[in-house]
Amino acid sequence: MRNSALLFTPRLDWIVFLVTVGFSLTLLFFGKSPAVTSAKREIGGIVAYAGKPVGLVRRSFGLWKENNDLRARAMTLSRENAELRDAALENARLRAMLNFRNRSPLPLKSAEVMGFPGLSVGGRILLDVGRSQGVRLNSAVLTPDGLVGKVVEVSDHSSLVQTLQGNAYGVSVYIERSRVAGILRWAGSATWTIVGLSTGEDVHVGDLVLTTGAGSVFPQNVRVGVVTKVTGQHEANQGWCQVRPFVRFESLEEVFVVTQPNRATEAEDLRMNESRP
Repeated sequence: MRNSALLFTPRLDWIVFLVTVGFSLTLLFFGKSPAVTSAKREIGGIVAYAGKPVGLVRRSFGLWKENNDLRARAMTLSRENAELRDAALENARLRAMLNFRNRSPLPLKSAEVMGFPGLSVGGRILLDVGRSQGVRLNSAVLTPDGLVGKVVEVSDHSSLVQTLQGNAYGVSVYIERSRVAGILRWAGSATWTIVGLSTGEDVHVGDLVLTTGAGSVFPQNVRVGVVTKVTGQHEANQGWCQVRPFVRFESLEEVFVVTQPNRATEAEDLRMNESRP
């Protein structure tokens, strides 16, 4: 009913048209006397003057509709542009992952980060791969940017990773330029330091930090981070240089898990097999 009523709603332009037609027909019946001719001119002027607002209103509505169409189109293009930008970033990230896996001599299993159950307090992330995909306890986790951490809990189809953020373990590392070795430790908040460096060791801001491969958990020569600060060299166990990891743990989406067995994983597998009934 509401739509039917709208169909019969009078429109201003139609009213003006009908009035004009009525005047024209009336004047035709009056003949062609000078008075009628003069009246026609006056009425024509009045009608033309009265029709200007109608044309203005119609043009205004046309511009308003065109403006709305342009705004809708701009929003659509903006959304499509954002989607294309996200797709390009994802494509670049995945290509980097693929190139890294193809170049790496390590057996790598790709995994997606399903959640960050302890990133804010304990630095842990949850992966969608587990024992069935070759993941073992203490398996190293990394990305093309660098070292992420290691697996601390594993089930058949998922695993929990302790990242370098909030970690209680140390990572054996060395300075690429000077070959000086030490232990990378998390010092709280967003601070990492290398302990075990003797006084006077050759360490400078900007030095690249890599893993040594000692301990049979982390592979050798994995990028870890860069030295950002060198303080007073007093006690080796306190750490006098700070390191910033290359990996941004809070924005991880895809990672690689090193699936090759090592002494740590073999011992764990043996212990788990012996504990089963």
